[in-house]
Parts: sequence; structure tokens; C-alpha cells
Amino acid sequence: MITKVRGVTYASVRQTALSLNVSEAAVYSALWRGKMDLLGLGNTKRKPVEVEGLSFPSIASAARALGLSEKYVRKVISTDSPTGMKRFRAAAVVYKQNMGGKE
Repeated sequence: MITKVRGVTYASVRQTALSLNVSEAAVYSALWRGKMDLLGLGNTKRKPVEVEGLSFPSIASAARALGLSEKYVRKVISTDSPTGMKRFRAAAVVYKQNMGGKE
């Protein structure tokens, strides 16, 4: 599949991935989301989240586990809202309790 990123045309997904130092899955993800020009810029990488001693590989996984929306968690983290952080931490505490202390 021919791809184009920031004006450069690549003969295949594999060539795109190798040239931009990303995975082939990242190329397909960018294609699916219509964000090819952001590929390889670091804007599409997962951001690890830590809260109340819990670690999640991404904002999306934290949101799913804690029963919050991804948009909400992203906003709380970016603004460091005291009210939002309180709710975020409370959700993490409930999650830990439901796990029975397993982390």
C-alpha cells in the first residue's frame, strides 16, 4: 500500500514504518484515524499514567479501568484540576479495592 506522510511518498507500510522509526501498527493506526501527517512526531504515542500506586500503559486504558471517559482523564491530567484529580484518585482507590489489593 502506497502511503504519503508530510509530502513524502512511501512504497509500502513497511517502508513508511522503517523510515519514520515507528511500528507498522502505528502506520495503520494513523491511516485509520486520518492522522498520517502526525506519524512519527511523538503526538500519537501512548502516555503512561500513574495514580494511587497504579500504573496504566495509556490514558485510554486508565480511563477504561477506572470507569471514566478518556476525554475526562486527558483533561484532568493536562489541567491538574484539584476537583478532577480528587475524582480520578477516588476512582483509582475504588479500582484497587475491587482488585483485592492486587496491583
